[in-house]
Amino acid sequence: MTDTMPLADLLREYTPGDGHSWADEMKWLKTHNPIQLRLLTMSIEKTGIREPILLGDDGRVWDGHHRITVADHLGIEHVPVKHAGSDDE
Repeated sequence: MTDTMPLADLLREYTPGDGHSWADEMKWLKTHNPIQLRLLTMSIEKTGIREPILLGDDGRVWDGHHRITVADHLGIEHVPVKHAGSDDE
């Protein structure tokens, strides 16, 4: 089941993994994936976030780091999320 979650809550309650902060994660993605982020930004500006961010039961984001980075850049307040293991996979 897909829900929505305030981006600020997601950034506070879930980590990107590997013991680093969201600020470090976003900086790394902007440095190493600028073209992918620009294309994703254009897509999200046009159609919104179509694929929910996958949240793990271990407190990490399992999939969606680029979408989170773009949502933060665009000032999107609520993002679609899906909790790992939900039964509609």
